[in-house]
Amino acid sequence: PPHLQVQDIPENSAIDLPMKTSSSSSSAPTVIICPGNGCSQIRKSNWYGRLYDNLTEKHDIRCICENFPDPLHARRDIWVPHMRSLAEKHTSDADDPRNVILVGHSSGAQAALRYAELYPVHGIVLVSATYSDLGDAHERASGYYPQPNPKNEGGESNPYLFSDMKINCKHWHQFHSDDDPFIPLHEAERIRDGLALSDTYHMLPGRSHYFDYSPELLDVILSL
Repeated sequence: PPHLQVQDIPENSAIDLPMKTSSSSSSAPTVIICPGNGCSQIRKSNWYGRLYDNLTEKHDIRCICENFPDPLHARRDIWVPHMRSLAEKHTSDADDPRNVILVGHSSGAQAALRYAELYPVHGIVLVSATYSDLGDAHERASGYYPQPNPKNEGGESNPYLFSDMKINCKHWHQFHSDDDPFIPLHEAERIRDGLALSDTYHMLPGRSHYFDYSPELLDVILSL
């Protein structure tokens, strides 16, 4: 889907979360923003630059908001290793790449799910995630999505390993909207159910594909 430029909206949150108790910034997790596909200039795309500015300038939280390789196709075999390299390079404790929060939007959410199958992380925020490729050949080629086996075999190939995800990440938040023009709500609910989320699943009406800045994203990051 297309990725629009940032638009300013009021900083009013629709969710109420407890704030994390204060701690030194040196031990705080590093936030890595994983964009949607098609974003060749990440800080000028959607809300990524605004979230980066809020985290780094207002809250003194280390945040990585850098262009990803293969931005058009967002292939799993390129993005997941790239995200690992960012975690190893930029965490506040260079010996502990687990100390990261992944904020994944659209294709970036799919990459975050697959990352968590392999590597421990402090937390993950999914924005506009889908379960399937929705019949789109370009999305299918990215390698993230389970594929149905032949009817006589049943089941799926390339399944999501939700049990491994839950072992590797204890703090999940998921955002979706009831009017996403690309990803029906039932797709997000399949991810929600696979991760066994309840009060950290946020269905916020009228947010489309989360092209615009949502202050709730900052809220949940600060709560982790």
